[in-house]
This record gives sequence, C-alpha cells and structure tokens, in this order.
Amino acid sequence: MAETTAIAPAIPFALVPTLSAATIERLRAAIAGRMAPATRRALLGDGRTFVCWCAQANQVALPASPATVQAFLAAACAAGRKASTLRRYRSSLVWWHAAAGFANPCAAPGTGTAVAAAPIPPDEAILGRLDAYLALAQRAMAPATLRALRADARVFAAWCAARSLPWLPAAPETVQAFVDDLGASRRPATVARYLGSIATLHRAAGAANPCDHWRVQLARKAHRQEQGARQRQARPLGDAELVAILDRLPADGAAPLRALRDRALLLVGRDTLARADELVTLRWADLEPVDPDDPAAGPGEGTILIRRSKTDQAGEGAMAWLSAEAMAALAAWRAAIEAAVDPATGATAGAGTFLFRSLARRGFGERMSTAAVRRVVAERAANADPLAAGFTGHSLRVGAAQDLLAAGVDLAGLMQAGRWKSPQMPARYTERLRATRGAVAQVRRARGAADT
Repeated sequence: MAETTAIAPAIPFALVPTLSAATIERLRAAIAGRMAPATRRALLGDGRTFVCWCAQANQVALPASPATVQAFLAAACAAGRKASTLRRYRSSLVWWHAAAGFANPCAAPGTGTAVAAAPIPPDEAILGRLDAYLALAQRAMAPATLRALRADARVFAAWCAARSLPWLPAAPETVQAFVDDLGASRRPATVARYLGSIATLHRAAGAANPCDHWRVQLARKAHRQEQGARQRQARPLGDAELVAILDRLPADGAAPLRALRDRALLLVGRDTLARADELVTLRWADLEPVDPDDPAAGPGEGTILIRRSKTDQAGEGAMAWLSAEAMAALAAWRAAIEAAVDPATGATAGAGTFLFRSLARRGFGERMSTAAVRRVVAERAANADPLAAGFTGHSLRVGAAQDLLAAGVDLAGLMQAGRWKSPQMPARYTERLRATRGAVAQVRRARGAADT
C-alpha cells in the first residue's frame, strides 16, 4: 500500500484537462498493479516525457492521435534517441492508452506497428492462477520447456498488444489472425509450439482454450499445407567429419585449455549421442571406468550416467558407454582444468561438478551452456572445413545415428543408443541412408550388376 501511495502523485497524465477523474483513477490503479519495479519506472518516465512534449507542442496527450504520436517519435529521433528508446516510448504509450481504455494510437500506419508493444495485462484473478501454475511448473517441467512457454507467451502477448487485443483470455479470431500473420515467417513446427503454449496458458488460467476453435484449427491446417510440414535437420557430423576436426585439436597436456575441453566434448557427444542439454549436465561423479573383469569391455573404456533427458523427465537415468579415446580426452581435460588458474579469482579452478566448464575470459563458469555447445561444434567444424555450414549442437547426435545405421545397427538398436522413445526421430535422422539401402536400391543394383 505504501508503494501505491508513493507513486500515485507521479501519474504523468493527472493534469491533462481532458481526462475525467474516473479515468485518472483507472490509471492510478493500473500503474499500482502487479509489475516489475523497473517496468513501472519506465512507464512513468516515458509518460512524463510524452506529457511534457505534448504541452510544449500544444497537443493532447491522452487520448493521443496517431499524428501526435508520430510527431513525438520523429522529434525524439531527431533529438538522437536510440531505436531501442523509441520502441520503449511506443510500447509505453500503448500501455497508457490501454490502461485508460482508449484505442491504440500506434496501430495506424507510420507509427511503427511492426514493433512489439507492451502487453495488455490480464486481470488479477487470472494472474493469480497463472502464478500458481508456474510455481508448480518450475518443479514439474523441464527447464527448456518452461523457457519455451514463457518465450511463446511474450511473442503472443506482444503481438496482441500492438493491436490492442487482450491476450489472456484471447478470442479464437485473435489466435487465427496471429497464425495467419506469423505464418509467412514461421515454420509449422514453430506455429504448433506457439499454439500449444497458448492452449497451456489458457488452461492454467481457467479460461476457455481458443485453440480448440475451428477457426484456429483450420488456420493451422492451412499454414501446414502452404508451408509444408517437413522440418529442417541439423547437418550430420559423423566419424568422417570428426576425424578432420580432431586432427586440429591436440590431445597432449600442453595443449590450450579450450582445445582439450572441446576435444573431450566432441568425443563424448559422439559416443553418447547426447543432446546439447544432456552434455552440459554430465557430472564427474557419474563417470566410471568399465569393470576390468568384463570380457566384453576393452581397456580404457568407461561409462557415464545421463541423469535426465528430454524423454526421461522423471530422472530414471540411462548409462552410456565411452570409448577409450573419449576417456583419455576427459583425463587430459580434467588434469588441465584442475591445474588452471581462474581469471576471476586468481585461484586454481579445479574440475568442478560438471564435466564441461565454461572458459570465459572474465572467469570460469560452473558448466557450459547449450548455446556454447552449439558454438563449439560450429566453430570447430568451420576450422576443419571453411566451407562447412549447417552444423549445430545436434549434429553429433545425427551423425552418430547415421554411422550406427551404416555399420548395420537396426532401428531398435538406434533407439536404445540414442534413448528415443519412438522410432520417428531416428528414422528421420537416417532416412537418406536407409533410402540407399532400401528394397528398390538393392534390386536395381542387383539387376545392374547382372546386366554387366
């Protein structure tokens, strides 16, 4: 309550003579609502800037006309304001008009409707239900899933705000327009994820799911037919490509720290078929050499536990095999990082908890990020072949799956090696190789050999 009392006198539109007392009270209640303190400060500051400019230019600040907003933004641009500041001004004006119950003045041509504006917030009851849902989701959902849900919500809320439309609850017509508008620049898989997130948020808020409406279903189907449902696949990085990369990464203890880490990372990724988010959570405590009495094991080999994965949210875990080459690379990397000096502290870094630590110049992190894994794969592949493109953090997994198929491993074996629950993805990863080994290819080759 003290916070509301403190910010109430600062309402920048309180002295606008055209506004009624009821509208001013509505603005006071809106700015005192649930939002981050930094957001409230930005809204108040931008509102004051706009009100002052309107007073000097003899313009009505609220409700402002599209021409007034356009002139204000042009003046701010001429005064040297950055593009990010202009976007924030625009978003703040959309918020103030929505809070007062006025139309969005930025929805007219020339005022930058392509820039995402501040979302029109749901009511308090919906926010309360969302808070309860997200608190439980923190414990039940994979971090990547929760991040995607939040990111998709921001995209949809910003799209709705730029058109002065409520995003929660949203009307089926709103979601249909959203699909139609974004369809030209999004793949069907991305649109499907957006709709899944919108549906989840509505269910969590206790609102009717607009994605069940025939309008949205037909819009999604039309988009799939127009764009095609086939997803792009990461370029495979198999043994043939990896040999060239490893030739450029020294294995001895005198090698650069980053080279030793990257060599171990690539070899572990190849042996385990681990996803990027699985690689960065591997732990030293879960690494063990194989039993020397095991007749099927070779010298120097090891195993490591993958505690949790995309298809194992319950955390039952899965054991993965590591080659002697990967174990040797890990030993070299561990010896080097244990003796290295952390630039942030000046003290010995140590191996830490996780296999692969980040090595930023400002200091070593506890573990790498998934984005860092993608960068390592792409950069090391480019160093070996300057013309290489399309390699991502998933390339090791795709390449290893194709190498296993080429060696004669069947689909069931691929599923076990890559910890897939269904055959869909391993079948997709290996479809090109399976085509060259299919019935048509075998018969035609046999007939061609007989004819010669």
